[in-house]
Amino acid sequence: MFLARKSLFSSRVTLVLLVLSIAASAGFQIANTANLTAFQAELLEENLTRGPGDIRVEPRDEARFSDGDALAAQIRAVPGVRDAQPILMYPGAVGKGGKRFLGAPIYGLSQMQLPPFHLLEGAWIAPGDREGILLGTQYQRRLAVGVGDRVELRVIYGAAGTAIDDDNVGRYTMTVRGIVAGSAGAYRFAFVDRAFLAKEAGEPHAASSILVHLHDHEAARGIAARLAAELPGVDATAWRDDDPYLPNYLAANETISGVSYAMVIAAVSVPLWALLYIHVLKRRREIGILVALGFRRGEVFAIYLLQAVVVAVIGCAFGAALGLVLIRYFQANPLFQWETLIVRPLIAAGVFLGPALVLTATALVAGSYPAWWAARTDPAAALRRLE
Repeated sequence: MFLARKSLFSSRVTLVLLVLSIAASAGFQIANTANLTAFQAELLEENLTRGPGDIRVEPRDEARFSDGDALAAQIRAVPGVRDAQPILMYPGAVGKGGKRFLGAPIYGLSQMQLPPFHLLEGAWIAPGDREGILLGTQYQRRLAVGVGDRVELRVIYGAAGTAIDDDNVGRYTMTVRGIVAGSAGAYRFAFVDRAFLAKEAGEPHAASSILVHLHDHEAARGIAARLAAELPGVDATAWRDDDPYLPNYLAANETISGVSYAMVIAAVSVPLWALLYIHVLKRRREIGILVALGFRRGEVFAIYLLQAVVVAVIGCAFGAALGLVLIRYFQANPLFQWETLIVRPLIAAGVFLGPALVLTATALVAGSYPAWWAARTDPAAALRRLE
């Protein structure tokens, strides 16, 4: 190590260029990895945890489950299930002043641990609240309403109920209890109390589907197959089989990460190899003296390979500092922001460790050939300056 450090530090220009090559690549790759890791986490959070869940359970032959509460209780007992909540959905519209109406899916749900939205303003609808409604941000903007305002609600039912006219449309005046958002669709949905909606539809315990949340997102296919096999008359769809949007986004994210690493490896390996090789050529006489003094080829190889390790360690240390600066910048200025999907880079050990390990391995591979070339130096020819 002493000889490796002494030889490397004797050429300051080469050392600076080597360290800059590693540091710049490490810094940008750390920031890139932090952003891509955060993007994947946000996609799963928005589309599964704050969306329709890991598994969507629906009736196979009927329009709705007659007793969604009992079915949800059965599903919660399955190992691996974090929560299961029944929801009831009808098409409808939301308006203001009885004049302008905007089409909206009307969801009936109870207070739950993992609702399919983010509550931005106001509060949850209290159980039994027949006049409360949560509106997505789209309706807040287009109708110019806020918490406490009155809106008109129209619900198109499939069965007769207490507030339905002959045209099967329920007409209600509601009070906005809260404003909700969510990139999985909540921004364009309206939510009311499920007990109220089910009673008005004439089916007190009905549910259009059961939203199932799991402890492990990747266990969805196995648990969905079990639910479909054990529960009669249900279709259970795992998130990877439901909508190609999310799986394709995740796959694209992984591809971009792989391409990014490949570009970093290519950008580092060539200059690292060239600079170390030139460094060895300039030290041929020095190497010849070491061999003449009795250093074995393996020891010479280790001396010059250690130089690549030293450069990688110093470069990764400076690169980590650069990466942290870039991460702080992107946290203040997110690369992507829409509704509640905000990608702020993630600070975690793996974000720094992954690029450091890849670049260290790249340095070892790139430094192997110059080290091997140094180890096979002919001391007689080097000392006679024939080479």
